[in-house]
Amino acid sequence: MHNHLKPSLSLKFIFFTIALFFYAHHAMADYIDKTLSTGQVRIHYSNATPSNCDAILLAVGTAMNISSYDKLSEELILQGYVTVIMDHAPGNMTKTSATQYAALANDVKSNLSSWLGGSICSSVTHWVMGGHSAGGQAAQDAIANSLTQADAIFSIDPYNANNAGYVNLPALYWGFDVTTCFVDKNNAAKAAYLRSQNHRAFYRVDKKYSWGPCGYSPVYFHCSFCDDHCPGCTNCVMTPQHFFVDVASSVKKFINATFYGTWSKSALTLNATTPLKLFVDSEIP
Repeated sequence: MHNHLKPSLSLKFIFFTIALFFYAHHAMADYIDKTLSTGQVRIHYSNATPSNCDAILLAVGTAMNISSYDKLSEELILQGYVTVIMDHAPGNMTKTSATQYAALANDVKSNLSSWLGGSICSSVTHWVMGGHSAGGQAAQDAIANSLTQADAIFSIDPYNANNAGYVNLPALYWGFDVTTCFVDKNNAAKAAYLRSQNHRAFYRVDKKYSWGPCGYSPVYFHCSFCDDHCPGCTNCVMTPQHFFVDVASSVKKFINATFYGTWSKSALTLNATTPLKLFVDSEIP
């Protein structure tokens, strides 16, 4: 009897371990979707998020929506942040309006703590605002024109930032050393970095090509930040998970250096898998 019981108990233990893993994973991270008169938001959070936290607000890019950035958001909340993906123009392809961005960002600032309830981020210590592509342009203009108050900027390859406003806040940008998705590399993150006048950092991903289902195409490109890339712009290969990990790690370094430590290039330097170069302050890409 003892010999028959052993496999049964072992099997039960395996099932219990698997169930516990999925329960713990579900308990750790979750999201809330909200539809407002000013737009739509998806709030990503973790049960481990402290009562005093830093919140990251990211506006979606052209033709994207609030469900397009789950992978990046999951990595950001693992770093301890509440992440809000904002669509300030639901149903519209164009996302460049600074006024619409500001209206939704201000609604999020007024309601985030009540949406989360309880002990999770009941008080936001710092508001880090930005966006992807067109959403990044809208954020840059909204903050430059004082339409919404932010403590810092984090944007991922903001579109057409060459004509965006100048900002006087600590700013972090991710971009690429290649033109993709009709986004000129010189008018995107590089331009936004150059239009920042305070502590600033630019992680520029190196140009790297490989063969895949779409032929010889960039490994990292303008739509790598999105879960399934952008409509009509893909390399037909999913973004490697290390890319999202590296972006989230850079955000943590940026926030720590800006608000909790000492600002320096060494404090912002990543041990990254993604091939990149870091530019800080007076360094010109």
